[in-house]
Amino acid sequence: MDLKLEAKQVQTLSQNLIQSVEILQMTSQELNTYLNDIALENPVIDIAEPDSFLERESIEQQQWLNSFHEENYYLYQRQSNDDDYQPDRNWNIETDEEETLSDYLWSQLITEDFSEMESNIIKFMLECLDSKGYFTESTKVVSDYFHVDEKTVTDLLELLQSLDPSGVCARDLKECLSIQLKRKQMDSPVLLSIVEDHLEAVAKNQIPAIARKLRLTHEEAAGYCQIIKSLNPKPGVGYSSREKLRYIIPDVMIVKFKDHFDIILNESMYPHIEVNSYYRDLSKNPDTPEVQDYLSQKIRQVEWLKQCISQRNQTLMQVSKAILARQEKFFDLGPDHLSPMRLADIAEELSIHESTVSRAVSKKYLQCSWGVYPMNYFFSRSVTVQSKEKNSSESGKELTASDIKRVLNKLIDEEDKNIPYSDRILSEKLADMGISISRRTVAKYREEEGITGAQGRKVYIQE
Repeated sequence: MDLKLEAKQVQTLSQNLIQSVEILQMTSQELNTYLNDIALENPVIDIAEPDSFLERESIEQQQWLNSFHEENYYLYQRQSNDDDYQPDRNWNIETDEEETLSDYLWSQLITEDFSEMESNIIKFMLECLDSKGYFTESTKVVSDYFHVDEKTVTDLLELLQSLDPSGVCARDLKECLSIQLKRKQMDSPVLLSIVEDHLEAVAKNQIPAIARKLRLTHEEAAGYCQIIKSLNPKPGVGYSSREKLRYIIPDVMIVKFKDHFDIILNESMYPHIEVNSYYRDLSKNPDTPEVQDYLSQKIRQVEWLKQCISQRNQTLMQVSKAILARQEKFFDLGPDHLSPMRLADIAEELSIHESTVSRAVSKKYLQCSWGVYPMNYFFSRSVTVQSKEKNSSESGKELTASDIKRVLNKLIDEEDKNIPYSDRILSEKLADMGISISRRTVAKYREEEGITGAQGRKVYIQE
């Protein structure tokens, strides 16, 4: 056995460095949760009271509005001074008072004469509807819960299925579509057979297969499938949900003014932390060395945490400024003016590692006048147009994925729907335009745009 000593350099990450990297990746909401959890473990942490934050935010908002339009200043003053002021009335924003699907269905049964037991069963069943309007519980479970026979529950379910919107309270997609066909008096054996046995083929637009199995012409099969596609597979959509909606809260806001842009970090989403003054004084005059060691360790943890948060915000601001500088046309003119940009471009400009940029934008959102976007949306590889025509103005132009998707959409919109383009043909047509991408990339972009393949776009009915 050969034993020998060998010197190696090995890079290890300290616990503090790992914590710094984790904080850089956190969104404002995640950082809020993290800080509150740390505060439960570390007794020397003081979380800033909400009132002090609101006061500071109020001062900053007042200063910002002073430099803005008079109408905004008046609106802010009214919010501050009028206890009855409700901004949703001015902006026509509905709050929690929207009618749910259950409310709407129950309102259609007000004139019915139900027993107390029947009313309780119906209300229970209405609470068993999912977001699509489907009944998600079995009649057996409901009958056992209320100690009634299953036929009573089934009869009440059939009553609910007769209500509007058509197809509501169905137990699955097939029943939902069948109810709608019966309501329209279109429940022919052929249509019901397609719903029962061939829905997957309908979704894939496999008209020849359906025609062959049901001994129909292609035109007849296409006509029946068109009827089924006109039905509503999710009758409950459009009604207010019982659950609260989860709103995207941006970590960065870019505000457009007349002659410049301002970048604002959303620091109001997480608390401000400080070392408790009592424990800081106690650490200077401790009762025992053990107390001093413990408090010193906890205070160092708070100071490092504050440093990590400061570094996170500084990096996020630098990256946001670099994005704004390179994508100013986007923020000024709109989404059609997104420029190619790589993580490496920002990393090189800021003299930081590419992985640091990736972590800084990870899971974070940016709000601007054009909407709310994931920050990684602004990073897009480019494809250089190679025109076959000499001295073409398009030759050498760089296109982003969004640009290529727009061209792809245009090609598909203009295709002959009787003979739609396959992904290979689309790739060839893009190549003729100087855009060289593979068939797999075409398929990827097409799917991202929610466009089906050639089979799904084929039209069998001659107009």
